[in-house]
Amino acid sequence: MKTIFITVYDGDVEKNILQSKVFHTLKQAGIRIVLLIKNGIGHNYRRYADENVIVEELPASSCFSEKFFYWIGWNVLPTQSIYLRRHRSYKLHRNWLRFKFGEILGMCGKSRAFRQWLRWLYVRIPDNYGEYLFERYKPGLLFAPSMFSFEDGRLLRMAKKKGVRTITMSKSWDVLTNKAFTKVLADKILVQNALIRDAAIRLGDYAPERVEVVGFVQFDFVADPSLLLPREKFFENIGADPKKKLILYSMSGDWKNPYDDEVVQGIHIAIEKGKVFPAQILTRFHPKYSSKVERLELPFLIKYRPCESGEQVERVYPFTFRAEDFVDLANMLYHSDVTINTMSSITLDAIAFDKPVILISHDGMNRSLPYFDSLRQFYDEDHYRVIMENHCTKVSYRMEDTIEAINAYLADPSLDVEGRAYIREHVLYKLDGNSGARIAEAVLRSLG
Repeated sequence: MKTIFITVYDGDVEKNILQSKVFHTLKQAGIRIVLLIKNGIGHNYRRYADENVIVEELPASSCFSEKFFYWIGWNVLPTQSIYLRRHRSYKLHRNWLRFKFGEILGMCGKSRAFRQWLRWLYVRIPDNYGEYLFERYKPGLLFAPSMFSFEDGRLLRMAKKKGVRTITMSKSWDVLTNKAFTKVLADKILVQNALIRDAAIRLGDYAPERVEVVGFVQFDFVADPSLLLPREKFFENIGADPKKKLILYSMSGDWKNPYDDEVVQGIHIAIEKGKVFPAQILTRFHPKYSSKVERLELPFLIKYRPCESGEQVERVYPFTFRAEDFVDLANMLYHSDVTINTMSSITLDAIAFDKPVILISHDGMNRSLPYFDSLRQFYDEDHYRVIMENHCTKVSYRMEDTIEAINAYLADPSLDVEGRAYIREHVLYKLDGNSGARIAEAVLRSLG
């Protein structure tokens, strides 16, 4: 029986791979699947084990060489996103030498030859990480859907050493411009759209024939009408008033926008004073990150934290998506009248449902902060350029702009409909519910 390794780094991978058509299709293919789970969270995934599915918890993966290459890797990327990230890192650590060395790496990273040299160095680091698993199961393929995690990097390197075929994918739309350079080139990489395909070739140094566009598996649920509840039933479930408009405010977490609580209170005051159509605010928290909004208690505020979360570790909640989380997200988007976020991928979710989007680019109520202290910088990152250039949202630079945008969209939700249609066609690729199946088919072809 042919064997495939699948690495599982976090709840995002679980949602996109194990809880989608990817895993279902692979299980029906008559192969043995070995799930390689990040150290420390293996107990959360034992439920996936069955006759042809084995769950193995990986050893701890962090070490000096991985941390060193991770830091070099993200600094090497010659992108605007990394330029901004480097400045944020300097403001946090105030290490001038590290900042300047990062700038030099960024200049060197413009050279494909330099990036290839770094890969040559990385694959020659002595390492037996996970070797016992390769010897025990003799896999025909390693599928590494996280790509930049320490686990995936070390296992991709081991697979190359063992002569095992490899396939990876861009976990989200920003990883190739914002996370790190590709330390190990897999035999094939799966990407979500043509823009990310270009980044895989231009920055990831993949040959065009090794890049396959499959779409966003995380948006397959958009094509499933069975998830949708009647408006009255959904509003009853969340404790909302079906006679009022619903403003869905998706929190990025205090790490990105520490002023969300001020903006929520500003909107709430406008509702109370009748400056906004009769409405209520549904705040959906990021499953990974905390927000000060969780401490607010306001008459027209409804709070929702998705997923099953563990104890927070280094600002991050480990989380597991449940079936009801997909149902809730689909209904929140479908039944919302306007959506708000701060430079989040939830913009794409909202556009998939053709919902108006307001992007918060002001720092709370009345602050005027320097560029590198302000939310404004986030909207200059590479992956968000397609959003900013195609008039598919309204960007708010003042609290007054936010109130005006809410009223404009509530009065006429067809505003910016052409821009949203452009994003659905050119960024979301295919909203046919079959991205997971396309990923599984590509994996099986690679297995042979």
